[in-house]
Amino acid sequence: MQKYLLLLILFSGSTVANPNFYMSANALSNEGSYSVQYGFSYSAGPGIDIGYDVDYTQWNKDIHSFGMNAKPVFRMQPFYVAPVIGINYFNDDIDWGYSVGAELGYETEQATFKVGYKESSEDFANNDAFYFGVAVHFATAMGFN
Repeated sequence: MQKYLLLLILFSGSTVANPNFYMSANALSNEGSYSVQYGFSYSAGPGIDIGYDVDYTQWNKDIHSFGMNAKPVFRMQPFYVAPVIGINYFNDDIDWGYSVGAELGYETEQATFKVGYKESSEDFANNDAFYFGVAVHFATAMGFN
């Protein structure tokens, strides 16, 4: 019962908050690797946002994953720091795994510039990477906020 209550609290905030939708692309430090995300974030309190996204990551030339991430964002305007945790489905008979990481960002009204590190729980070549990327805020960029 407590698990359901926690999920209800986490996800119900998005129905009353003003969400900010975003599309993001990251270049990973592994040769030719990248990731793209689509997600949303909403304010959970002063200086704290909660974000969720779905992502596709090309870890190396043979391994890719589809995943869902949760990202609590701690703001110190215009900067932020965010731990990231996700669950991923990998190709190549790897199956399910999780990823963890951390991100630092600089946010403007229409875009976020970010650097970070992420690592997969699964054991394959280049299962961790540093990255840099840009996220475009749709609600802000299109004048919905």
